[in-house]
Amino acid sequence: MPSLLITNIGALVTGDLKNPLRQADSIYIENGTIREIGKGLSRKADRMIDAQGITAIPGLVDSHSHPSIGEYTPAQNSLSWITNYMHGGVTALISAGELHLPGLPLPPDARTALSLAIVTKRCYDNLRPSGVKVFAGTLLLVPGLTEKDFDEIAAAGIRLVKFIFYDYSLLPNGEAERYVRWARSRGIKVKIHSGGVSRSGVSQVAGFEIVSKIQPDIIGHITGGPIPMPEEEMIRIVAERDYCVEICSSGNYRMALSLIRAVKAKNAYHRVLIGTDTPGGTGIIPRGMLREIAFLSSVAEVKPDIAVCMATGNVGRAHGLDIGLLEEGHPADLVLLHKITGSVAKDALDSFAKGDLPGISMVIIDGEIRVAGRSQQTPPPERVASQK
Repeated sequence: MPSLLITNIGALVTGDLKNPLRQADSIYIENGTIREIGKGLSRKADRMIDAQGITAIPGLVDSHSHPSIGEYTPAQNSLSWITNYMHGGVTALISAGELHLPGLPLPPDARTALSLAIVTKRCYDNLRPSGVKVFAGTLLLVPGLTEKDFDEIAAAGIRLVKFIFYDYSLLPNGEAERYVRWARSRGIKVKIHSGGVSRSGVSQVAGFEIVSKIQPDIIGHITGGPIPMPEEEMIRIVAERDYCVEICSSGNYRMALSLIRAVKAKNAYHRVLIGTDTPGGTGIIPRGMLREIAFLSSVAEVKPDIAVCMATGNVGRAHGLDIGLLEEGHPADLVLLHKITGSVAKDALDSFAKGDLPGISMVIIDGEIRVAGRSQQTPPPERVASQK
Protein backbone atom coordinates (compact mmCIF):
# COMPACT_ATOMS: atom_id res chain seq x y z
CA MET A 1 0.00 0.00 0.00
CA PRO A 2 1.51 3.41 -0.98
CA SER A 3 2.72 5.71 1.78
CA LEU A 4 1.13 9.14 2.02
CA LEU A 5 2.29 12.48 3.43
CA ILE A 6 -0.21 15.27 4.07
CA THR A 7 1.28 18.70 4.70
CA ASN A 8 0.07 22.28 5.24
CA ILE A 9 -2.94 21.33 7.37
CA GLY A 10 -4.64 24.37 8.91
CA ALA A 11 -6.37 22.87 11.98
CA LEU A 12 -6.16 19.23 13.09
CA VAL A 13 -8.99 17.76 15.15
CA THR A 14 -7.92 14.54 16.85
CA GLY A 15 -11.30 13.09 17.84
CA ASP A 16 -10.00 12.72 21.41
CA LEU A 17 -11.85 14.86 23.96
CA LYS A 18 -8.76 14.98 26.17
CA ASN A 19 -6.86 16.82 23.43
CA PRO A 20 -9.31 17.70 20.65
CA LEU A 21 -7.04 20.13 18.78
CA ARG A 22 -3.44 19.21 18.08
CA GLN A 23 -0.77 21.73 17.16
CA ALA A 24 0.38 19.95 14.03
CA ASP A 25 0.25 20.52 10.28
CA SER A 26 1.44 17.19 8.84
CA ILE A 27 0.39 13.53 8.86
CA TYR A 28 2.52 10.64 7.58
CA ILE A 29 0.65 7.44 6.68
CA GLU A 30 2.13 4.03 5.90
CA ASN A 31 0.33 0.73 5.24
CA GLY A 32 -3.00 2.35 6.01
CA THR A 33 -1.92 3.48 9.48
CA ILE A 34 -0.98 6.89 10.85
CA ARG A 35 2.74 6.66 11.66
CA GLU A 36 3.58 10.25 12.56
CA ILE A 37 1.83 13.55 13.21
CA GLY A 38 3.84 16.72 13.62
CA LYS A 39 4.92 20.08 12.27
CA GLY A 40 6.72 20.45 8.98
CA LEU A 41 7.19 16.74 8.35
CA SER A 42 9.33 16.10 5.28
CA ARG A 43 9.44 12.33 5.12
CA LYS A 44 9.67 10.65 1.74
CA ALA A 45 6.32 9.21 0.64
CA ASP A 46 4.83 7.60 -2.46
CA ARG A 47 2.07 10.20 -2.58
CA MET A 48 1.98 13.79 -1.35
CA ILE A 49 -1.00 15.98 -0.49
CA ASP A 50 -0.85 19.72 0.12
CA ALA A 51 -3.84 20.49 2.35
CA GLN A 52 -3.65 24.16 1.39
CA GLY A 53 -4.31 25.24 4.98
CA ILE A 54 -7.70 23.53 5.36
CA THR A 55 -8.94 21.43 8.29
CA ALA A 56 -8.34 17.73 8.96
CA ILE A 57 -10.76 15.70 11.09
CA PRO A 58 -11.12 11.96 11.69
CA GLY A 59 -13.48 10.17 9.36
CA LEU A 60 -17.00 10.41 10.77
CA VAL A 61 -18.34 7.28 12.48
CA ASP A 62 -22.13 6.90 12.31
CA SER A 63 -23.05 5.36 15.64
CA HIS A 64 -26.52 4.24 14.53
CA SER A 65 -27.15 2.95 11.02
CA HIS A 66 -29.31 0.24 9.47
CA PRO A 67 -27.49 -1.53 6.61
CA SER A 68 -29.23 -4.47 4.99
CA ILE A 69 -27.98 -5.76 1.64
CA GLY A 70 -24.77 -4.24 0.36
CA GLU A 71 -25.52 -0.67 -0.68
CA TYR A 72 -29.23 -1.36 -1.16
CA THR A 73 -31.65 -0.19 1.52
CA PRO A 74 -35.13 -1.72 1.45
CA ALA A 75 -36.28 1.01 3.85
CA GLN A 76 -36.19 3.57 1.02
CA ASN A 77 -35.77 1.27 -1.99
CA SER A 78 -32.52 3.03 -2.81
CA LEU A 79 -29.03 2.14 -4.04
CA SER A 80 -25.52 3.48 -3.38
CA TRP A 81 -26.41 5.11 -0.08
CA ILE A 82 -23.16 4.05 1.61
CA THR A 83 -21.04 5.68 -1.12
CA ASN A 84 -23.12 8.83 -0.74
CA TYR A 85 -22.54 8.83 3.03
CA MET A 86 -18.82 8.47 2.36
CA HIS A 87 -19.03 11.64 0.26
CA GLY A 88 -20.58 13.18 3.40
CA GLY A 89 -17.42 12.36 5.36
CA VAL A 90 -18.53 9.03 6.84
CA THR A 91 -15.78 6.42 6.87
CA ALA A 92 -17.45 3.88 9.20
CA LEU A 93 -21.00 2.77 9.92
CA ILE A 94 -22.06 0.90 13.04
CA SER A 95 -25.18 -1.18 12.57
CA ALA A 96 -27.95 -0.91 15.13
CA GLY A 97 -29.58 -3.99 13.65
CA GLU A 98 -30.33 -5.26 10.16
CA LEU A 99 -34.07 -5.21 10.69
CA HIS A 100 -35.16 -3.90 7.27
CA LEU A 101 -34.55 -7.16 5.42
CA PRO A 102 -37.61 -7.73 3.19
CA GLY A 103 -39.96 -10.28 4.69
CA LEU A 104 -38.18 -10.45 8.04
CA PRO A 105 -40.78 -11.38 10.68
CA LEU A 106 -40.86 -8.81 13.47
CA PRO A 107 -40.08 -9.56 16.13
CA PRO A 108 -37.88 -12.39 14.85
CA ASP A 109 -37.58 -15.66 16.73
CA ALA A 110 -34.24 -16.49 18.35
CA ARG A 111 -32.95 -18.70 15.49
CA THR A 112 -33.85 -16.11 12.86
CA ALA A 113 -32.24 -13.27 14.84
CA LEU A 114 -29.04 -15.26 15.31
CA SER A 115 -28.85 -16.33 11.67
CA LEU A 116 -29.50 -12.81 10.41
CA ALA A 117 -26.69 -11.38 12.55
CA ILE A 118 -24.13 -13.97 11.47
CA VAL A 119 -24.98 -13.85 7.77
CA THR A 120 -24.92 -10.03 7.70
CA LYS A 121 -21.63 -9.92 9.60
CA ARG A 122 -19.98 -12.31 7.15
CA CYS A 123 -21.34 -10.46 4.13
CA TYR A 124 -20.03 -7.05 5.22
CA ASP A 125 -16.74 -8.61 6.26
CA ASN A 126 -16.32 -9.34 2.55
CA LEU A 127 -17.76 -6.04 1.32
CA ARG A 128 -16.61 -2.50 1.98
CA PRO A 129 -18.58 -0.19 -0.32
CA SER A 130 -16.25 2.63 -1.42
CA GLY A 131 -13.93 1.56 1.39
CA VAL A 132 -16.43 2.37 4.15
CA LYS A 133 -16.08 0.11 7.19
CA VAL A 134 -19.49 -1.41 7.98
CA PHE A 135 -19.63 -2.96 11.44
CA ALA A 136 -22.68 -5.11 10.87
CA GLY A 137 -24.19 -8.25 12.39
CA THR A 138 -25.74 -6.66 15.47
CA LEU A 139 -27.75 -9.34 17.24
CA LEU A 140 -31.34 -8.34 17.99
CA LEU A 141 -32.03 -9.75 21.45
CA VAL A 142 -35.23 -11.76 21.75
CA PRO A 143 -36.34 -14.47 24.21
CA GLY A 144 -34.88 -17.93 23.77
CA LEU A 145 -31.21 -17.24 23.07
CA THR A 146 -28.62 -19.42 24.79
CA GLU A 147 -25.11 -18.84 26.08
CA LYS A 148 -23.81 -20.92 23.16
CA ASP A 149 -25.39 -18.37 20.82
CA PHE A 150 -23.24 -15.68 22.44
CA ASP A 151 -20.20 -17.92 21.95
CA GLU A 152 -21.11 -18.17 18.27
CA ILE A 153 -21.49 -14.44 17.68
CA ALA A 154 -18.28 -13.72 19.59
CA ALA A 155 -16.44 -16.24 17.41
CA ALA A 156 -17.86 -14.51 14.32
CA GLY A 157 -16.45 -11.18 15.52
CA ILE A 158 -19.78 -9.57 16.40
CA ARG A 159 -19.27 -6.88 19.03
CA LEU A 160 -22.75 -5.42 19.54
CA VAL A 161 -26.16 -6.69 20.65
CA LYS A 162 -29.34 -4.68 20.95
CA PHE A 163 -32.56 -4.70 22.93
CA ILE A 164 -35.41 -3.47 20.74
CA PHE A 165 -38.01 -6.24 20.42
CA TYR A 166 -37.48 -7.92 23.78
CA ASP A 167 -40.66 -8.25 25.87
CA TYR A 168 -39.81 -6.34 29.04
CA SER A 169 -42.65 -7.98 30.94
CA LEU A 170 -40.28 -10.98 31.05
CA LEU A 171 -37.57 -9.08 32.96
CA PRO A 172 -38.37 -10.76 36.32
CA ASN A 173 -37.25 -14.13 34.92
CA GLY A 174 -33.64 -12.89 34.68
CA GLU A 175 -33.09 -13.81 31.02
CA ALA A 176 -32.30 -10.25 29.87
CA GLU A 177 -29.88 -9.85 32.76
CA ARG A 178 -28.12 -13.04 31.66
CA TYR A 179 -27.89 -11.69 28.09
CA VAL A 180 -26.10 -8.58 29.34
CA ARG A 181 -23.74 -10.67 31.47
CA TRP A 182 -22.99 -13.10 28.63
CA ALA A 183 -22.32 -10.22 26.24
CA ARG A 184 -19.99 -8.32 28.55
CA SER A 185 -17.99 -11.41 29.48
CA ARG A 186 -17.21 -11.78 25.76
CA GLY A 187 -16.32 -8.12 25.13
CA ILE A 188 -19.62 -7.43 23.38
CA LYS A 189 -21.32 -4.06 23.87
CA VAL A 190 -25.01 -3.76 24.73
CA LYS A 191 -27.29 -1.14 23.15
CA ILE A 192 -30.97 -0.46 23.82
CA HIS A 193 -33.62 1.16 21.65
CA SER A 194 -34.96 3.94 23.85
CA GLY A 195 -38.10 6.03 23.72
CA GLY A 196 -41.32 5.21 21.93
CA VAL A 197 -42.23 2.76 19.20
CA SER A 198 -40.23 2.94 15.96
CA ARG A 199 -41.37 2.64 12.35
CA SER A 200 -41.73 -1.12 12.73
CA GLY A 201 -44.54 -0.61 15.22
CA VAL A 202 -43.39 -3.60 17.29
CA SER A 203 -40.34 -2.25 19.09
CA GLN A 204 -40.70 -1.98 22.86
CA VAL A 205 -40.99 1.30 24.75
CA ALA A 206 -38.05 2.01 27.06
CA GLY A 207 -37.59 4.90 29.46
CA PHE A 208 -35.63 5.43 32.67
CA GLU A 209 -36.90 2.35 34.54
CA ILE A 210 -36.38 -0.14 31.71
CA VAL A 211 -32.99 1.29 30.79
CA SER A 212 -31.91 1.14 34.44
CA LYS A 213 -32.94 -2.51 34.68
CA ILE A 214 -31.13 -3.47 31.47
CA GLN A 215 -28.00 -1.38 32.26
CA PRO A 216 -26.77 -1.07 28.66
CA ASP A 217 -23.49 0.38 27.51
CA ILE A 218 -25.20 2.64 24.97
CA ILE A 219 -28.68 4.16 24.89
CA GLY A 220 -29.73 4.34 21.26
CA HIS A 221 -31.16 7.66 20.05
CA ILE A 222 -31.98 8.95 23.55
CA THR A 223 -33.35 12.15 21.99
CA GLY A 224 -35.75 10.21 19.80
CA GLY A 225 -35.74 7.65 17.07
CA PRO A 226 -38.12 9.24 16.30
CA ILE A 227 -40.01 9.47 19.63
CA PRO A 228 -37.93 10.08 22.78
CA MET A 229 -38.61 9.03 26.34
CA PRO A 230 -40.10 11.72 28.64
CA GLU A 231 -37.72 14.65 29.04
CA GLU A 232 -37.41 14.34 32.81
CA GLU A 233 -36.43 10.67 32.43
CA MET A 234 -33.75 11.52 29.87
CA ILE A 235 -32.32 14.16 32.20
CA ARG A 236 -32.32 11.65 35.08
CA ILE A 237 -30.30 9.22 32.97
CA VAL A 238 -27.63 11.85 32.34
CA ALA A 239 -27.58 12.91 36.00
CA GLU A 240 -27.86 9.51 37.70
CA ARG A 241 -26.41 6.94 35.29
CA ASP A 242 -23.19 6.64 33.29
CA TYR A 243 -24.37 5.07 30.02
CA CYS A 244 -23.33 6.52 26.67
CA VAL A 245 -26.17 8.38 24.95
CA GLU A 246 -26.81 8.88 21.25
CA ILE A 247 -28.12 11.92 19.44
CA CYS A 248 -29.48 10.93 16.04
CA SER A 249 -30.65 12.86 13.00
CA SER A 250 -34.00 11.07 13.18
CA GLY A 251 -34.80 12.46 16.62
CA ASN A 252 -36.40 15.38 18.41
CA TYR A 253 -34.26 18.53 18.14
CA ARG A 254 -35.75 20.21 21.19
CA MET A 255 -34.80 17.15 23.22
CA ALA A 256 -31.28 17.32 21.81
CA LEU A 257 -30.95 20.82 23.27
CA SER A 258 -32.28 19.59 26.61
CA LEU A 259 -29.82 16.70 26.58
CA ILE A 260 -26.86 18.97 25.91
CA ARG A 261 -27.88 21.24 28.80
CA ALA A 262 -27.86 18.21 31.09
CA VAL A 263 -24.55 17.02 29.64
CA LYS A 264 -22.98 20.45 30.22
CA ALA A 265 -24.16 20.41 33.84
CA LYS A 266 -22.41 17.06 34.40
CA ASN A 267 -19.45 17.78 32.11
CA ALA A 268 -20.34 14.48 30.46
CA TYR A 269 -19.36 15.23 26.85
CA HIS A 270 -17.45 11.94 26.71
CA ARG A 271 -20.77 10.06 26.91
CA VAL A 272 -22.38 11.68 23.87
CA LEU A 273 -22.36 9.89 20.51
CA ILE A 274 -23.68 11.11 17.17
CA GLY A 275 -25.45 8.92 14.63
CA THR A 276 -28.18 9.22 12.03
CA ASP A 277 -30.53 6.25 12.69
CA THR A 278 -30.77 5.85 8.93
CA PRO A 279 -31.63 4.47 6.45
CA GLY A 280 -35.14 4.25 7.82
CA GLY A 281 -38.32 6.25 7.95
CA THR A 282 -36.28 9.44 8.19
CA GLY A 283 -34.76 8.57 4.85
CA ILE A 284 -31.20 8.65 3.57
CA ILE A 285 -29.09 11.59 4.78
CA PRO A 286 -25.58 11.70 3.27
CA ARG A 287 -24.87 14.95 5.12
CA GLY A 288 -26.61 13.83 8.32
CA MET A 289 -23.48 13.59 10.45
CA LEU A 290 -22.22 16.98 9.25
CA ARG A 291 -25.61 18.54 9.92
CA GLU A 292 -25.75 17.13 13.45
CA ILE A 293 -22.28 18.51 14.23
CA ALA A 294 -23.35 21.91 12.87
CA PHE A 295 -26.59 21.86 14.89
CA LEU A 296 -24.83 21.04 18.15
CA SER A 297 -22.07 23.59 17.47
CA SER A 298 -24.30 26.48 16.45
CA VAL A 299 -27.62 26.00 18.25
CA ALA A 300 -26.54 23.98 21.32
CA GLU A 301 -23.27 25.97 21.49
CA VAL A 302 -20.98 22.97 21.84
CA LYS A 303 -17.44 23.83 20.72
CA PRO A 304 -17.03 22.55 17.15
CA ASP A 305 -13.97 20.44 17.94
CA ILE A 306 -15.88 18.84 20.83
CA ALA A 307 -18.88 18.13 18.57
CA VAL A 308 -16.54 16.48 16.05
CA CYS A 309 -15.24 14.23 18.84
CA MET A 310 -18.84 13.15 19.53
CA ALA A 311 -19.06 11.96 15.92
CA THR A 312 -15.64 10.26 15.84
CA GLY A 313 -13.51 9.24 18.83
CA ASN A 314 -16.41 9.05 21.27
CA VAL A 315 -18.20 6.60 18.97
CA GLY A 316 -15.16 4.40 18.45
CA ARG A 317 -14.41 4.23 22.17
CA ALA A 318 -18.02 3.51 23.16
CA HIS A 319 -18.20 0.62 20.70
CA GLY A 320 -14.76 -0.72 21.55
CA LEU A 321 -13.40 0.00 18.07
CA ASP A 322 -10.01 1.37 17.04
CA ILE A 323 -11.43 4.13 14.84
CA GLY A 324 -12.33 7.80 15.05
CA LEU A 325 -8.94 9.19 16.11
CA LEU A 326 -6.18 11.06 14.31
CA GLU A 327 -3.36 9.63 16.38
CA GLU A 328 -0.25 7.60 15.70
CA GLY A 329 -0.94 3.88 15.43
CA HIS A 330 -4.59 4.33 14.42
CA PRO A 331 -6.19 3.65 11.03
CA ALA A 332 -5.67 6.50 8.57
CA ASP A 333 -9.33 7.49 8.16
CA LEU A 334 -9.69 11.23 7.75
CA VAL A 335 -11.52 14.05 6.02
CA LEU A 336 -10.05 17.30 4.68
CA LEU A 337 -12.64 20.08 4.57
CA HIS A 338 -13.03 23.84 4.46
CA LYS A 339 -15.67 26.52 4.41
CA ILE A 340 -17.97 26.49 1.38
CA THR A 341 -17.52 29.24 -1.18
CA GLY A 342 -19.79 32.10 -0.12
CA SER A 343 -19.90 31.20 3.56
CA VAL A 344 -19.08 33.98 6.03
CA ALA A 345 -17.12 31.49 8.14
CA LYS A 346 -13.32 31.52 8.42
CA ASP A 347 -12.76 27.78 8.11
CA ALA A 348 -14.47 24.42 8.61
CA LEU A 349 -14.71 24.66 12.40
CA ASP A 350 -16.06 28.19 12.22
CA SER A 351 -18.58 26.93 9.65
CA PHE A 352 -19.91 24.43 12.18
CA ALA A 353 -20.04 27.17 14.85
CA LYS A 354 -22.10 29.37 12.53
CA GLY A 355 -24.41 26.51 11.55
CA ASP A 356 -23.01 26.21 8.03
CA LEU A 357 -21.94 22.96 6.43
CA PRO A 358 -18.30 22.85 5.36
CA GLY A 359 -17.31 21.53 1.95
CA ILE A 360 -15.37 18.28 1.72
CA SER A 361 -12.23 18.21 -0.39
CA MET A 362 -10.84 14.77 0.42
CA VAL A 363 -11.90 11.56 2.16
CA ILE A 364 -9.17 9.05 2.99
CA ILE A 365 -9.86 5.55 4.35
CA ASP A 366 -7.01 3.33 5.52
CA GLY A 367 -4.61 5.66 3.76
CA GLU A 368 -6.39 5.36 0.40
CA ILE A 369 -7.83 8.49 -1.21
CA ARG A 370 -11.53 7.86 -1.84
CA VAL A 371 -12.62 11.43 -2.61
CA ALA A 372 -10.27 13.90 -4.27
CA GLY A 373 -10.89 17.50 -5.28
CA ARG A 374 -14.41 17.78 -3.92
CA SER A 375 -17.29 15.70 -2.62
CA GLN A 376 -20.35 14.80 -4.65
CA GLN A 377 -22.53 15.55 -1.61
CA THR A 378 -21.32 18.99 -0.45
CA PRO A 379 -20.92 22.26 -2.31
CA PRO A 380 -17.29 22.97 -3.23
CA PRO A 381 -15.01 24.22 -0.48
CA GLU A 382 -13.32 27.58 -1.06
CA ARG A 383 -9.94 25.82 -1.09
CA VAL A 384 -9.19 22.22 -1.98
CA ALA A 385 -6.31 19.96 -1.08
CA SER A 386 -4.04 19.12 -4.01
CA GLN A 387 -2.04 16.01 -4.85
CA LYS A 388 1.59 16.37 -5.80
